[in-house]
Amino acid sequence: MAEIKSAVELAMERTKGLRLSHEEMEKMKEEEVQAKAVSLVNRYLEVDFHLREVEKELAKFDPQQRKHLEQLFLQNLIEAIHLDRDNALILQGLETFLPTAAWPVKKINGLLQKYQEKKKNELWKAETDLLARLERLGISGSAVHPKVEGSPEWEQAMAGFKPGFEEELKRLKRGIL
Repeated sequence: MAEIKSAVELAMERTKGLRLSHEEMEKMKEEEVQAKAVSLVNRYLEVDFHLREVEKELAKFDPQQRKHLEQLFLQNLIEAIHLDRDNALILQGLETFLPTAAWPVKKINGLLQKYQEKKKNELWKAETDLLARLERLGISGSAVHPKVEGSPEWEQAMAGFKPGFEEELKRLKRGIL
């Protein structure tokens, strides 16, 4: 009776003589290092890791690979900076791993604070406009709280000031590395 082989056994037989080229091996190693850097950033930002643990993980690699991994880690940290999130942990990580970035990090922090202040002011203005419009329609009182986010007034206000802040943030992020 014929022997039944699994798909894995068949695949192993067919690929027995195949070898990966040098370029393919290098590409796989690079993808592995990039995945490790993304993983470190994600774990750090999710507060699973403290900076000391990130340093311990990096210390496991040989000096050349560690330097490359640190560079990728920093690039991913920089890419993670966004206007509408709490960036304190990111900025702390940048200051720790890249002491030369202290001035750009300070400028980014200042920009983020200006953005939050502008956003708060525009939110208040949009809410005031919505309340005035509702009052003209005969809807008023202490229980009336319009949903500002998602309203045309809010979208228009955001479109007016957010792109400028985003461009400035991109410029500052490019200046770090």
